[in-house]
Amino acid sequence: MSLIQWGVDFYTGLPDIDEQHRRLVALANRLADTPRSDADVLARAFEELRTYVIEHFSLEEKQMTEAQIDAEHLQYHMNAHALFAAKVTDLWGAYGRGADGTFEELLGFLKTWILQHILHTDRVMALRIHERLGVNAPHNMFTHF
Repeated sequence: MSLIQWGVDFYTGLPDIDEQHRRLVALANRLADTPRSDADVLARAFEELRTYVIEHFSLEEKQMTEAQIDAEHLQYHMNAHALFAAKVTDLWGAYGRGADGTFEELLGFLKTWILQHILHTDRVMALRIHERLGVNAPHNMFTHF
């Protein structure tokens, strides 16, 4: 069963970001679906997710910088990315040390954070980018606020 169900509400109207969000959700789902008994496969799934998150965050930050989004919003977004990366790394480390319940905590954190970040934080980012570029945002972006 999938951790996160992809839906049209995730679209931002920024094609590169949307494509990466879809892949991010797929990687989180793959991690959630990997048997805990296969430590090597689980570690590879986590590392692929972690590496992709870094790539994705770089793209978002680059697009915000290129669109000349206000510095306060850019810094807020970058801080959110840094906090996410630190928390995921901490939870994965705790899981690796055998701490009870940390894998489930990691999955819960991934699900909540990804949904909140895409449906709220990234929507604000996308609206600001669309505004700066002088283009209309997709209609689906005006839900979930």
